[in-house]
Amino acid sequence: MNWKSCIDENLIRNDPRAQDRVPATIDAADRFLSSARRTCETGEYELALLAAYNSAFHCARPLLFANGYTERSHACVILVLRHLFRDDSRFLQFLATLDKMRISRHNVQYGVSRVTRGEAEFSVRFAGDFLQFVRERATPS
Repeated sequence: MNWKSCIDENLIRNDPRAQDRVPATIDAADRFLSSARRTCETGEYELALLAAYNSAFHCARPLLFANGYTERSHACVILVLRHLFRDDSRFLQFLATLDKMRISRHNVQYGVSRVTRGEAEFSVRFAGDFLQFVRERATPS
C-alpha cells in the first residue's frame, strides 16, 4: 500500500474542517502521555506502551489535519505524512519510530506480546519527544 492508495480507498479523506481538530488532538496526546508515564511507573509495561503509542499517534494526526485530511487507518496516516513531509528528515525519523510502535502496539493488543521495561520507557520518552516536536510545528507562534 502507498499514500495514493490510502486516498483512493478513502482511508485518508479531504476535510476542510480538519484543522479545527488540531488543538483537541494535541490535548489528547498530552493526556495519553501522562497516562503512559504513570502506568510505566507501576510496572504495567504493556499498558504503558499502548498509552505511549496512543499519545504518539495523536501527535501525528494534527499534522495530517493541518494539511486538510482526516484518517481511517493508522498505517495510512504514516504513509501520507511520509509523502507530505518527505523533505523533513527529522520528522521522517519520528514517523519510522511511530511505525515500529504501531506494529508493537498491534502485537501487544492482538498477539499478547510482552513488553520489557526498557521498551516501555523508550516508548514513553519517544512519545514525549514527538509531542514536543509536534507542538513546535502545529501550534501558532
